Formats: sequence, structure tokens, C-alpha cells
Amino acid sequence: MPTQVDGLTAGKPRILVADDSRVIRKAVDNILSAEFDLKEAEDGEAAWEQIARDGQIEVLVTDIEMPRLDGYALICRARASEERRIRDLPIIVITGAQDDLTRERAFACGATDFIIKPLDSVQLLARTRAHARLDQATRKLGETVTALEEQGAIDPLTQLNSRLCLLQRGEQVLAYAKRHGGDLSVIRIDVDDFKNLLHRHGEAIGDRVLVWVADAITTTLRTEDSAARLHGGEYAIVTPAAGRTDAALLCERLRTAVSAAPFAHGGESIPVTISLGLASLGRDGDTIHSLLASADSHVTLAKASGGDRLGVGYEEEIPRPEEEVMEQPDMETALKMLERGDGGKLVPYLTDLVTRMIPLLELGDRNLDLKLGLALDMIKKRLANLK
Repeated sequence: MPTQVDGLTAGKPRILVADDSRVIRKAVDNILSAEFDLKEAEDGEAAWEQIARDGQIEVLVTDIEMPRLDGYALICRARASEERRIRDLPIIVITGAQDDLTRERAFACGATDFIIKPLDSVQLLARTRAHARLDQATRKLGETVTALEEQGAIDPLTQLNSRLCLLQRGEQVLAYAKRHGGDLSVIRIDVDDFKNLLHRHGEAIGDRVLVWVADAITTTLRTEDSAARLHGGEYAIVTPAAGRTDAALLCERLRTAVSAAPFAHGGESIPVTISLGLASLGRDGDTIHSLLASADSHVTLAKASGGDRLGVGYEEEIPRPEEEVMEQPDMETALKMLERGDGGKLVPYLTDLVTRMIPLLELGDRNLDLKLGLALDMIKKRLANLK
């Protein structure tokens, strides 16, 4: 089975031949099939469908006169695509028309090369080789640019941390957690079905969705948490001083923050959900790389289970908040739990804890002129309604 290298199949470069003539398609196959993996389409619309779903097509060889969608329209549609690989795809036009107008129109639409029938096998083979090499070089250049961006401190699109920056921050908080016996969790997030979202709506909308999800992540996290965009619709979070239960509660808040309302753009609503994977220090690994690998494995399981959910490896490992048994904490214990990042465990006792703070606030209001009067009355009324 071919292996995946640099986004392309290791083996023969893939060429798409679009022509309504079976004879011409066979002639092209005879010339190119020894060196290239050929795919065929009998009209422009069928060719477009293959280009849109097959990221390994490196060159398009197309006729001009075809049913449903002719060669001109096919070229124009490719050049107008918001997806870079399609927009930059080398396109060789083969046609029996020898007039200058046809040639000029093809190049005006964005054709890369132009060959007149009957086909010259040497010429077609040489030009296809050259354009396939050009496409491979263009893709590698794009991957190099992406790699350089990942090595920077900030993701230029979302303004989140880069992968490298997150790993460096993770090493720091991991060392602290190990020295002091503290907690640490790593969370992986994937936008569900992101490739299909790109296919349906284009790269421009896809980028806006990525920024929108990043904003939801940023507004949900604590100050001490660190978030990064890894690649495409993939994110990661390092959350220090957070036990497994608190990290799971954070995951639920993140999931809800994204799925609560659809992404809206230009009057169009696009439902967006995320899958999450959680890994905790000690249980899932003892290095940032091993924790990230575990979280990545868990998010893959979450997506395989339908998405819009948290994956933890074994569901029973995380006690559900309503199943936890804990004696009601006193104020000093509650403050220490907050410092450790275990605030989620205090939720069932918040009404009583805040009520017990009221006399202290009243004393401060009288002696420190805090001017809490009306606000304090509203807090007391609200607490009374919650009891």
C-alpha cells in the first residue's frame, strides 16, 4: 500500500484527465500511464468533483469542449477556489482548436499550458513531468512556510500560542508540578468534520471558524492555562494545578461554549462542534510529549464515537461531579481548593459559602466605606432565592 509523504502518495504522481472523448482519454492513458497514476472524468463537472475531494491530484489535463461544464469554466472555477492547492493546480489544455482566440481565452482563464491535438506523445509527457514537479515543489514550499510559522511564538491566524511555545510552557509547569506534587492536565481539541467544512464553505470561512473557536477557548480558560493552535482545526491546552475532574469540567465548558450557538457569517449559520481528549499527569504520562500523545489518542476516540464529546480513554476514570462525596468545606479549606484549581468541587456548596461571607462584607462596608449597600442587598436577595 502506498505511504503518505509530504501530503502526497509515495509512488506515481496523480494526474486527472478531463475529456468527453473516450478515444482521447485512452490516448492520454497510453502516453502517461507508465509514469503517472491517471484518473479520468468525462466532463468538466465530474472533473471538478474529483479535484475538490482528491488532494493528491497534481496536474489537470483538460479538453475545452465538454458537456455540463466546459474547459474554460472548469479552469476559472479552479483559479477562483479559496483552497490553495486547487487554486495553484497546474492545468494543461489539450484541444483540436488551432486559432489564437482559443489559446488566448484559455490562458486568460488561468491555463498553465496549451497543447494542440493530435497529441504529440513526447511533448505531452515532458510537459506533464515538468508541471507535476512544479506542483510538488509548490506544496513543499507551502509546508515549509507552515513549519516556520509553527516554530514562531504565536499562531498568526488565531493569535494563540504556537505548538513550540506551548511545549516550552508545558515543560515549565510540568517541572513545577513534579517538584511540588501538583496536578497537571493536557487537553486536545479538534473541530469536528473540519475538512468537510472547508470543502463546503471554502478556506476563508474555515479560517473565520478557526478564529471563532480560538476566541471561545480563550474566554473559557483560566489565566494560568495555556492554549495553542497546532494545525488546521487542531488545538491543545496545558492546564496546571487542575486535577482530572476539574480538567473534565473545563472540557465540558469548552464543548458547550462552541456548540451553544452556530457560527454565523453573512446571514448563514454553520453548526460547529468540537471533540476533546484529556490526559492527566501520572495516569496518562509523565512528560508533555507523552501527555499530548495520550490526549491526541483520546480525541481520536471521541471523534470516532460521533464527535461533540470528551474522550478520556476509560470513562470510569473520571468521577462525575454529582457522584463525588465530600464534606462541606469551611472557608479556609475552600480558599485553598480555589488556589489549587479545584473550584469545580465547591459548586454544590457555593450558596452556603457565599452566605457565610455576607457578615464580613457588611462589616467591611460599614468600616471601610466600600459603598456596597445596594449591591449587597441584591446579593442577599439572590442567595435567599437560591436556598
